[in-house]
Amino acid sequence: MSARLRLRRCLEAGRPAGGLFVSIPAPEIVEIAAVAGFDFVLFDLEHTLIDGAALEHLLAAADRAGLSALVRVPDARSDRILPCLDAGAAGIVVPRVASLAEAEAAVVRARHAPRGRRGVNAGRLGRYGDTDLPALPARLDAETLVIAMIECPDGLAEAGAIAGLDGIDGLLLGAADYAQSLGLPWQTRAPAVIAAGTAIAEACRAAGRHAFAIARDASDLSRLRDEGTLGLVLANDRGLLRRALTETRRELEPFAR
Repeated sequence: MSARLRLRRCLEAGRPAGGLFVSIPAPEIVEIAAVAGFDFVLFDLEHTLIDGAALEHLLAAADRAGLSALVRVPDARSDRILPCLDAGAAGIVVPRVASLAEAEAAVVRARHAPRGRRGVNAGRLGRYGDTDLPALPARLDAETLVIAMIECPDGLAEAGAIAGLDGIDGLLLGAADYAQSLGLPWQTRAPAVIAAGTAIAEACRAAGRHAFAIARDASDLSRLRDEGTLGLVLANDRGLLRRALTETRRELEPFAR
């Protein structure tokens, strides 16, 4: 399970890590991302109907390919947090965290006692019992990433407190939904949205946490680097596929006249 630690090791070493947002439940996409040189994948369970069996295959593909796999769960109190982590996810991304209480709810589900209430399990991560089981909970807590996604002004106002919460490893701005919350649908480069990302990066630096961001294109990368953001979601599978198919179809247009 060394692939699970690839992302954490990049972040702790101060190296940028490139990720792919995955909404299509096809293990081949994960394998292609690894060939392309990505460091992690982020599987989306919030806006998709990816079921448990499909997620198992995706997580296994990430492990085989040497990529860390994050999972965006439906919400902070989701019952899917535990099985996602037990199945081998490197961590969870929790959407719509708008308060310290919501961040705490996610931590409680993702961490073992005494910090949380995650149940112990001697399954895949415990080598089915072939490991030091009493030491396993503390090891998994040290390895697992819990990332809070800030997507509204209330969450931004609480970003410093959320970043400082024991058990939270990083923050990620959900720029599209943040823009939506301001009445600016999909205006992810509006000044107020850019400023929110900068504030989140500052909150992470102040608390010693990891800043994540969804880069819309290469022009974002210099600014994000200067702000200290190392966890970079560089693309999403559906958008890449649509653009590639559109470009390929356009190549045919001169011959279709």
